[in-house]
Amino acid sequence: MSQENVEVRKIPKKHMIAIIIVVLVGIAYYIVSSQLRADKLEEILGKLGHPNVTDVTVYKVHKVEDPEVKKKGTLYSLKFKDLNTNKECNGFVLYNYKHEYSKDLDCN
Repeated sequence: MSQENVEVRKIPKKHMIAIIIVVLVGIAYYIVSSQLRADKLEEILGKLGHPNVTDVTVYKVHKVEDPEVKKKGTLYSLKFKDLNTNKECNGFVLYNYKHEYSKDLDCN
């Protein structure tokens, strides 16, 4: 079997620049959206009885539906540190169709 010289075409510089810009915009969007989501949940946790929290991490945002009334809500899976009790908490915060928040948190 003989080896042939296969000619490989280089990616043009304009395309490389465009790819780099798209990747950087995607990374910036992810960082900004994660920070805004964490800030929103810090405010919500303050209303739910945890006013002094830090290190809020949102794992997942689920769209849920109440089976009785067929209305949609949002369920946040999160983790944070409560500075008042100095405990790590994780669990869920539910925003239902009545525009009310409820929590199911486990603090250790």
